[in-house]
Amino acid sequence: MSNTTGRIRFGRTAAVLAVVVLGGTAFGFTSVGAASSPRIAVGLPASPSFAANAGDPDVVLSNGTYYAFTTGTALGNHIQVLINTSGNPTAEYGSYTGQPFGSTALPNVPAWQQVDTQTSPGVASIGGQWVMWYDASLAGHPGDSGFTCLAVATAPTLTASSPVFTDNSSGSPWCPAGGVLDPSPFIDPISHVPYLVWKSNDGSSGAASQVWGVQLSADGTGFVGSPVVLLTVTLAEQTTDNPQVVASGGGYALLFSGGNFEDSTYNEQLAPCASPLGPCTNPPGPFLTSYGGAYGPGGGSIFQDGAGHQWLAFAAWNNPCSNCTGNLVRNQRQLYIASTDLAPAGPVVIYTGIASTPSGDGYWLVDSSGAVHPHGGAQSYGSMAGIPLNAPINHLVPTPDGKGYWMVAADGGIFSFGDARFLGSMGGQHLNAPVVDLAPTSDGGGYWLVASDGGIFAFGDARFFGSMGGQHLNRPVVGMANDPKGLGYWMVATDGGIFAFGAAGFFGSTGAISLNLPVNGMSSTPSGTGYWMVASDGGIFAFGDARFQGSMGGTTLVAPVTGMATDPASGGYWLVGADGGVFSFGAPFYGSH
Repeated sequence: MSNTTGRIRFGRTAAVLAVVVLGGTAFGFTSVGAASSPRIAVGLPASPSFAANAGDPDVVLSNGTYYAFTTGTALGNHIQVLINTSGNPTAEYGSYTGQPFGSTALPNVPAWQQVDTQTSPGVASIGGQWVMWYDASLAGHPGDSGFTCLAVATAPTLTASSPVFTDNSSGSPWCPAGGVLDPSPFIDPISHVPYLVWKSNDGSSGAASQVWGVQLSADGTGFVGSPVVLLTVTLAEQTTDNPQVVASGGGYALLFSGGNFEDSTYNEQLAPCASPLGPCTNPPGPFLTSYGGAYGPGGGSIFQDGAGHQWLAFAAWNNPCSNCTGNLVRNQRQLYIASTDLAPAGPVVIYTGIASTPSGDGYWLVDSSGAVHPHGGAQSYGSMAGIPLNAPINHLVPTPDGKGYWMVAADGGIFSFGDARFLGSMGGQHLNAPVVDLAPTSDGGGYWLVASDGGIFAFGDARFFGSMGGQHLNRPVVGMANDPKGLGYWMVATDGGIFAFGAAGFFGSTGAISLNLPVNGMSSTPSGTGYWMVASDGGIFAFGDARFQGSMGGTTLVAPVTGMATDPASGGYWLVGADGGVFSFGAPFYGSH
């Protein structure tokens, strides 16, 4: 962390965090748990891109201009922003005013905040607007006092002449005892779901620092569900500053800085994670330490250029100081931009669902691009492959006679094939949270959609029996299943919590049980008196008359499990992995992709 105008942080060790989605075996990912450490190589720029204070940098690209948002300085109070219009991500950054003052991204702060305590911006384009999360102390309190809270500002556009955000809030979105710091948003390139991560403990106590995260609303300014812990650092000299989530392939990792931001021991490290919300594993050591004239490189964040290449922005002291914040005229945390070997962070096509034929003689696999892959007796009735989508496909659901199917996208768009009737959708409408699943009525004359906040949308002859929309959730909803008689439905959350509506009975859940990895789907039995849940490690949880017939839990997987389907003939089930691999339990195996 660096100082902001009128605010200097002392006596605090720091570590910068970023969750990085990394690509497959090239970075050492061989299992869902990603127990082995991922690898990243970076170039070592000889000179800074901005030779003055620019702590906690977060760089974004918009319409050909690079914007570097940093903790505030005399050049730009509250939150500083630097611009680079050269097209080269490493070129010189400078004040957008063209003057040695006024280059601020947040000219005015709300009344609940103490002036000049705003630090650590995290910026992303979410829901058609630019969103900047940052931290600030409550009015009347200095920085690092146990009263540092999360804050969020928005801007409709970014321009090189006015990259300015507005925060009209009357209070903090999240302000627990002990303070929190360094929020950073992340948009999952697979699901398009936005998340936020940050660190606990604003430096006011010696308590262990933790990384926390939560799913964000569709506009990026509110929480969906309750925050969860991604990581607790195990070394006393470490904390977890500046969380940020970026993407590069199909695995997840945690980029952070160890050591002390006030001296040359600051460094960058990388730790594996099982998902955007963890759990994450402490890493073995740093991949970037002091070199040349860059001392204590830290505060790093990954960003992408216009060609899809990924870069690491970080700040480093210009002198090998031991108490660098003691003389901020001589000692400057300068902005550096380093190349990386991370793969491009474009959308990743993964297999998101599996669905059984009514007779159990085959199944369909569907991927996030909308391509359909039939196996066994399952027939193809069409797909969305090659057609541009506004949001990725989450699931495929067959009609009752198996002569057609619906596909549902994260924006609530519905695509009907075969004898599946289009009965309406949420595509093109404002959603508080992304749609995660679809369930049809027993006669195929209607269907329900469920969003991650538990909101239900009913179409055709599907009756509305209730929802969790607008209510507090401990974890986001990830799936649903219909009562076979069409008189109710269940929802399941990532912690295995079950919400039953209408005639759907409650037969148990894992909501109070610690899980190795999050639940990501469910399926009901033909009788409607039981259900299964599946976790991303392939673990199966059976309730009611659902029979446990095996799982992949405890087995090393190349890719996480993303869904399940039940065989109505045998009572068994299939699981599908993100790579298209199928695992069969008590049900015939018809192949995988």
